[in-house]
This record gives sequence, structure tokens and C-alpha cells, in this order.
Amino acid sequence: MKRSSGAIFRTAIAAAASASILLVAACGGNGNDSAGGGDGAKLVYFMAPNTTPTRYIQQDGPAFEKAIKALDPTVEVKFVNAGGDSNQQLAQANAAIAAGAKALVVVAADPNTSAGLLQAAEQAKVPVIGYENPPVKGTLYGQVIFDPEKVGAQQATYFAEQVTSGKLGAKPVKIARQYGNKGDVYTTQMLAGQNKVLDPLISSGDIQVVCEDYIKDWAPDNATKATEQCLTKTQNGVGAFLGFYDGITAGIIAALKGKNVKIPVYGGQNPELTGLQYMLTGDQQDNVLKAFKVEAEAAAKITIAAIAGQQPPADLVKDTIDNGTMQVPTAKLDATLIHLEDGKDPGDAVQQAVNLEMFTWQQICAGPAAETPTCKTKNK
Repeated sequence: MKRSSGAIFRTAIAAAASASILLVAACGGNGNDSAGGGDGAKLVYFMAPNTTPTRYIQQDGPAFEKAIKALDPTVEVKFVNAGGDSNQQLAQANAAIAAGAKALVVVAADPNTSAGLLQAAEQAKVPVIGYENPPVKGTLYGQVIFDPEKVGAQQATYFAEQVTSGKLGAKPVKIARQYGNKGDVYTTQMLAGQNKVLDPLISSGDIQVVCEDYIKDWAPDNATKATEQCLTKTQNGVGAFLGFYDGITAGIIAALKGKNVKIPVYGGQNPELTGLQYMLTGDQQDNVLKAFKVEAEAAAKITIAAIAGQQPPADLVKDTIDNGTMQVPTAKLDATLIHLEDGKDPGDAVQQAVNLEMFTWQQICAGPAAETPTCKTKNK
């Protein structure tokens, strides 16, 4: 997997062990931390939560900067990565404010403990734009997300079809569910979307949930541990796993392979290369595609409006979400579910991710997918 940008951030995270503030100049940033960004530039910080998911480093961040530059070349974008630590992210926000930031675009390291960041920004009168997994319990100028409730419903609807069709065997189908980080807005709303579809099947006895776990930090290794524990608890008596995100499904698949157990895995989303690769190998059944570039461009438009002291753009920001303090003006974006079909080349589904410019076939056709029939055709 190509991870050059991720390596930059991981190196910076290591350096942060001896410094309280992590500032990473990446994706074309010039490293100038003077107030206002230098040369009259308006300074904006894109604040990633961690190196997982990889998308914020490898896709969203560069796409955001490109979109900002297209809208206003005088805006300078700087990138920081919290390494999964809310205290670190708060220190980064304070440093950004001190450096003269005109706006903060924040993917929360942990939304449950993000209120301090929002308070600091509000006191400094610096607008915060929430991005995909936004901070909560404080004031935001606006936020942009792929509608998590719809994403959860998309996953569950496809999964329910497999249950009711008999593809997963006799009922009740024993399933293991793995959610995202407990308390995250995205986890809560995705789960609400899934439950609207699955609760009737659980109540009727068509589905029996034998394991369910919140996966701390959405981390693959935590998903692997939960899967191993579930397999031990049930003596491998699971009919299907339903995960929340490609990193989680990758963790599930790693545990299944480690135990040499074949159980179908559903529920990928927020695509990573592993999810698409495992679709080509048949280890993962579906995915929900999010056009990272579209979200980054929407965030750029919202950020430019915030810097200008204008209202969020009405053509994008049409909804609100309660974050525990306020109804946050929200741009909800639509996502696309893809899935494997019997008798069809899985590349037909994965091609949609390529069409959305999320990844290239060269990137996808590496690792576990390198020797698949699809890649031997597509990656010539």
C-alpha cells in the first residue's frame, strides 16, 4: 500500500513525544508559522485525528488544499495530526490560534473529549469547521459529513437482504457486530441507521446477535482482538460479521485468516485500499464509497465563507445536527454502496471507486489483490 504521506505524519508523531505541539507542513505547505501565514496569506489548519483512517492524510488533506487554492490562492493550508490524542489536538489548536489561524478544519481525535478545543477556538473567535467525524459539545461554524445514518442504513439494508434471501443460511443467522469508537457522532448515527433496518429482524428471531463491540479509535488491531474473543466465546459459531468501516473489516479478516476460519464479512465503508482489495479477493462483501474529493471541496467552500465572515453556503449546508450544545449547520453528502455479485467480476463494483478518483488500479492491485484475476486484467 502506498503510504508516503502517512509516513510523513508518523515521523512527525514520533517527534511529538518530546514536544507538546505537532505541526506538520505537508502537501505543499511551506512550514512558515508566523501569524497570518506570512506574505499576507490567510492561514487555515486542517487537523487530522490520527494515521487511521489513512484517508485524511492521503486523500482528504491534499484535496482540501487543492480546492482552497482554487478558491483563494492567498489562503495557506497547514496540516497537523493528533496521533489519536485529544490533548495533543487541543495543544495543536492553541498553537494554530497563536499562529494567527483564520479557521480550523477539524476531524476530532476523540469527539467525546473535544469540547476544550471548541471552547478555545470560540474564545479566540476562530471559526471551526467539523469534518466527517466532528468535535462535539461546543460551537461550530458548520460541518460536512457523509450522512452517517444513511451510511448505516445502506450497510444494513444490503446485509438484511442476505439474511432474508437465505444466502447466510438457516435462521436465526448468528452475527457479530463491530461498531466504531463509542460516543463518536458518526458511530451513534451510523448505529441508528443500521438499527432501523436490523431491529425488526432481531425482534423476529431472523437475526441473533452473538457478539457486539465498540472498536476503540476504529483501530484494526482492536477489531482483530474483538474478533478473536468472539470466535472463542462462540466456538466459531458466527454466521457473519458486520463491521462499521474498512479498517474494522480488515481487522476482522486478519483474525479470521489467523484462525483459518471462513466467515463472510460485511459492512465496509470509508474505503481504504484494504477494503477494496479484500473485495477483489472475496473476503469482504460490500463497501460504501465516499468521494473524499467531494467532501474536501465542500469543506473548502465552507471554510472560505467562514474566513470571509459570511453565512455557510446555502447550496451546501441544508441541514442541522445537534452536537450537545447547538444545532450545527451541516452539509450532508450522499454515499454509494457497492457489493459483490455472484457470477460477476468483483472489479465491476470496485471500478466505481476508481471512477470517483479515490484510488487507481495500480494502488488497488497490490498486497492481497495483486494476483487476483481482476488485477491481472485491470493492472496491465
